[in-house]
Amino acid sequence: MKDLDGLMRLEQECFGAEKFSEGTLKAFLVRDDAFALVAEDEGEVVGAAMCLCSKCRAEGRIASMAVLAARRRKGVGSLLLREAEKSLGMLGARIFGLEVDVGNEPAITLYLKHGYSLRAIIRDYYGAGRHAYMMEKVLPSRKRKVSVRPS
Repeated sequence: MKDLDGLMRLEQECFGAEKFSEGTLKAFLVRDDAFALVAEDEGEVVGAAMCLCSKCRAEGRIASMAVLAARRRKGVGSLLLREAEKSLGMLGARIFGLEVDVGNEPAITLYLKHGYSLRAIIRDYYGAGRHAYMMEKVLPSRKRKVSVRPS
C-alpha cells in the first residue's frame, strides 16, 4: 500500500467525482485475485493499471487504467497495458477484458492498437446516458507439438 497516496492523486486527476474511494482502492489491493501496476517517473506515480484474474476461467480484467494528463501520448499507457497483459498471462489468463467510456477515443484507439476488439455496448455503465464498450483480446491458443515415438 506504499503507492496509495499516488494512486489516490491519479484517481482524482483522471476520474474526478467518479474516482475510486480510498477504501475501494485498499480493498482492491488486498484481494488475492487482484493487483495494481504503477508507472512512475523519479518516484512520482504517473500511471496505474488495476487488474483482476480469474484463473479458473483463464480470464484477466483490467478494471481501471489511468495516466496523468501531462504524461499521456508518451507511451505510458502502452507500457502499462503490455505489463498488465504480461502479468495476467503469467497467472494463466488467455483472455483480457476491459470496459471503456464510448467517448474516450484516445483510450479506445490505444486498446484497438494493442489487439482489443469491441464486443458489446453496456448501456448506462457509467450512469444514466453514459455507455461503455466492452473490449476483449483473446490470445491465440497454444499449439501443442505432436510427438511420435516407437511403441
